[in-house]
Order: sequence, then structure tokens, then C-alpha cells
Amino acid sequence: MRFEVIAAFVMGILLPLLETCRRGLSYWAVEFTTMFEDYLAGALLLVGAWATYRMRAWGSTFLVLAWGSVFGLMSSSFWGQLEETLRHTASEPNNLLVVVVKFLLWSTCVVSLVLSFRRAIQLAVGIGIYLPMSATFAVVVGAVRRARARG
Repeated sequence: MRFEVIAAFVMGILLPLLETCRRGLSYWAVEFTTMFEDYLAGALLLVGAWATYRMRAWGSTFLVLAWGSVFGLMSSSFWGQLEETLRHTASEPNNLLVVVVKFLLWSTCVVSLVLSFRRAIQLAVGIGIYLPMSATFAVVVGAVRRARARG
């Protein structure tokens, strides 16, 4: 199994679990959206990992979508936490540990997003279609096709 799929299974479980351990179940009543977004991100990763593992036609594309979503979530969370730490305004207990864990999660998102996007491109080129993701995607697929045709 590929790294981005394993990471999606692991982070799909870890994101809601870590957030619940960090804040507690009672935080749902205090800040619903903060908790919900981690649970939703975990669900997206688990669905994407499952679909890719089961080789569903939409699996690779969904995994790119899931990693892109989680990357955005983790980017704002990590950079915000780092800024609070650098400004000495963080009131979180064990703040340094939180920053380190968020950095590791964010790094995993970056690597997994790149790998899952690369895999989706390989699959699209392999079956000869352009997935309707963006014009950039079509350009990349065309470049990969031309490179394969030459070599």
C-alpha cells in the first residue's frame, strides 16, 4: 500500500482522536465547528483511503480532494499556532508539544497531497482521460503524455 493511503487511514483516525483528547468531549458545546471540522477531515481521509485501497474509479481523485481539504485545515491550524507561540500569546498548556504535533501532521499532509496528486495524474494518463479537475491538471497530463511518447 502506498504512503498517502496508509497516512490517510492513520490521520483519518488520529485527527478526531487527537482533537478530542486535547479539548475533551465537552468542547463540542463550546466550539462546535472546531471539533466538527476535525471529524469531517477524518471522515474525508477515511473515505478516500478506502476508495483508493478498494480501487474504486473515483478513489484517487477523492483522495486528492481529501488531502487538499486537510492540507488547508492543517495549514491554518499549524501556522496560527506557530504565530501565537512566536508572539508569546499562546495560552495552551503543552504548547510546544502541540506545535510539534501540528507540524508533523502538516508535513504529512504536504507529502501525501503531492503523492496522491501524482498518482491521480499517472492513472489519468494510463487510461487516456483528462479528469475534470483544472486546466493545470490538463497541462500536466499533456506534458506527461508527451514525455512518455518521447522516451
